[in-house]
Amino acid sequence: MLFLIRHPRPSRVQGLCYGRLDVEVEANALATTAVALRAQIPEAVLRNAPIHTSPLRRCAELARLLAEPREPICSEALLEMDFGAWEGMSWDELPRAELDDWAEDVWRYQPGGGESAEAVSRRWSFWLGQLRQAAPSSVVAVTHAGVIRVALAASGALSPEAAVRAPIEFGSVHRFEL
Repeated sequence: MLFLIRHPRPSRVQGLCYGRLDVEVEANALATTAVALRAQIPEAVLRNAPIHTSPLRRCAELARLLAEPREPICSEALLEMDFGAWEGMSWDELPRAELDDWAEDVWRYQPGGGESAEAVSRRWSFWLGQLRQAAPSSVVAVTHAGVIRVALAASGALSPEAAVRAPIEFGSVHRFEL
């Protein structure tokens, strides 16, 4: 079983585009999320399964709490979509025409000149293929909403169109068969 976890809500990012921007999460939000996750994921899985994480702090700090006393495995493949020039900008400041172009072709458009959802999907598929070759019985991965949406589409749980609109709550757990 693969347990994909979205990181906790970051601090001071209201209204910002922050895909690859390395934003902070308050310590109490990390602790609260870790407690909630321990109630949702079997203890034996958290104790024994490999725990992978995006290298961004909002994921890696949570992964460290879940993996203690072990260290999580950082993977660039679990990074959020790169929004290029849009990173750190207010959504209200982004060029309307570019937002419209992205809405027209969410899977292939590269927002801010960054990375398309299709590129994230290729990254995800490669990582998942490597994971399957290692053949663990369970894996925990702390990642981002964009990666989880791609996983939902790739697994067939949702259509690509539905996946891009699916609400992915902070601190949520999404289960997939390996």
